[in-house]
Amino acid sequence: MNNNRLFALCSVASVVLTAACDKYEISEYVPIPKLHIGETYSHVCDDSNYMTLEYDSLGEEVTLINFYPEEVTDLEYIEYDEATSTFSFHKGETAYYLISWEYESENAVRILYGQNGMWYDMNENRRTQFVLPANGGMTVRMAVYPRSWGKIDITVNRFRIEEYTETDNASTPEDTD
Repeated sequence: MNNNRLFALCSVASVVLTAACDKYEISEYVPIPKLHIGETYSHVCDDSNYMTLEYDSLGEEVTLINFYPEEVTDLEYIEYDEATSTFSFHKGETAYYLISWEYESENAVRILYGQNGMWYDMNENRRTQFVLPANGGMTVRMAVYPRSWGKIDITVNRFRIEEYTETDNASTPEDTD
């Protein structure tokens, strides 16, 4: 009789725990379809296209722009993860990179680099390029804040990741702070 009560109690606990997990289950992030550089892109997001970035001062959910990686960089040691829409550096040493962008959008857009679990905004003060000293594992991505009805309208005319050389018309690495 004790075994029957124990089995019944375990069954009830299992059902309660399963229901509780389902109630608070968070759907997995699903990237939006890829966009081509230079083409006007429109997309209406659904709930699975949003994610919250920790340490984001806007405190809103974002959608990450999903690129064709060969249109952004030709550097062999930069990998693209479509699931997270991030470019990651794997050169094996710290190096300087020129990240440049140009876009037209009514949405708020941020060009972000990630390091040690933190995200930093590269396009503050209306910059259009940034010299990034990057080491292995650092990442770069573009985040868009959909308007109130969840729509993204953007034309990305340029989004490039290149090795930085001293002859580039960019700020010096010391100016990136």
